Amino acid sequence: MTARILFLVITLFTIIACSNKRGIIGKAGEIHLIQLDPTHSHAAAAQSEQLSCLDTTVYVYAPEISAVSTYFQQIKALNSRKENPTKWNERSYFGNDYLEKMVLERKGNVVVLAGNNRIKIDYIEKSIGAGMNVFSDKPMVINGAGFTRLTKAYQKASEKGVLMFDMMTERYSLINKIQKSLMQDSLLFGKLLPGSAAHPSVMESSVHHFYRGGKGTRPAWYFDVMQQGEGIVDVTTHLIDLTFWKSFPDKAIDYLNEVKVIAAKHWPVKLTNAQFSAATSLPAIPSSLSKYVKDSILEVYANGSVIYQVKGVNNMVNVEWRPATPPEGNDLRNAYAEGSLSTILIQQEYGQKRPLLVIRKGEKISANDFITQLKVSLARLQTQYPGISFSEEENSVQIIIPSGLESSYDQTFKVFAGYLINRDMPLWEVPNTLAKYFITTTALEMAQGKE
Repeated sequence: MTARILFLVITLFTIIACSNKRGIIGKAGEIHLIQLDPTHSHAAAAQSEQLSCLDTTVYVYAPEISAVSTYFQQIKALNSRKENPTKWNERSYFGNDYLEKMVLERKGNVVVLAGNNRIKIDYIEKSIGAGMNVFSDKPMVINGAGFTRLTKAYQKASEKGVLMFDMMTERYSLINKIQKSLMQDSLLFGKLLPGSAAHPSVMESSVHHFYRGGKGTRPAWYFDVMQQGEGIVDVTTHLIDLTFWKSFPDKAIDYLNEVKVIAAKHWPVKLTNAQFSAATSLPAIPSSLSKYVKDSILEVYANGSVIYQVKGVNNMVNVEWRPATPPEGNDLRNAYAEGSLSTILIQQEYGQKRPLLVIRKGEKISANDFITQLKVSLARLQTQYPGISFSEEENSVQIIIPSGLESSYDQTFKVFAGYLINRDMPLWEVPNTLAKYFITTTALEMAQGKE
């Protein structure tokens, strides 16, 4: 079967799966969660809000309790918080046969995956094969072999009438929602420019830190790119997803005909033993990571940059990791999208707890028309986001977003639950997820010199 035929088959099965085989209809307590080996902090995101459709009993399967202690601490915090405390009842199984036990017992109908990325595709295949829906943290796969397995897993999910969803939490950030909306305003933004490989018209970047203060809780395997994946296949999944979502809303992307990976590079973060210990609370770099140690320095290929083209538009994503935040520091987000009339930017520096949203006037629109149209655009947005405003500077404005508008709960699982109940997951979701992982895994091979 050619790749083109496989793509069409997957898309067709997605359509069928979203319209037939209804198993979940929205009754109270109808969705039963399974947390499978929840070693990443995102595992608890599915339980941040006590939705009526969720059964309060959650089944946890893992090899040993020590590896998932952070997850249980998060659930305890959710159950004991003052505002809208949850009532989760955790039932756990620990043992080397935890995966087989989960499949055999099938005590849930949604499996939450957030942990070691190397084995995530194994968990996906087992869960889908058992007829359970999958809510997965990124990245689903970290190499080309995994991508091939992922395409087949989506086909199997469609055949069984279950859904698989990549939890792209950045879509629900208010600053990204507003930038996306402004990019669709043709009288303010104009038409998205194609850019070039030398100067892409769309850019998304982020900076993360292994240590952010307090007690370090990152497991040692987090620094093993064979298990966590390189940065170019990890955090970039969020950034690539944003370029699709903002630039081509509600449009399916055919990675075989509409995507081209142009360039990719990767480079290491260098950690001393003290920096590693701060991030992990381990006394020293373990022997399991010795292959990444040079002259007592741990080198982790967590940094990556990719230039790619989608539907004729040139994009760049860039992800960086640093050992620790500075005293006034925090993670950073920067982005821009260039239109024929204006450029919309997300800007953040150390010391800024929240990124700024800025619109820069282009040469093809007058200052008067720019401000006039901006007021019209903001009036429209204020019906959905009351309280947003702008401050004017020379040839640009800053969109001011009140912090109180951001939801205090992670919205990603709530969206997925809606798809399960209504069987209305957008038809672009699966092809665009495949396009995203095609880019990350192709970029990895390019950066490693395998192409």
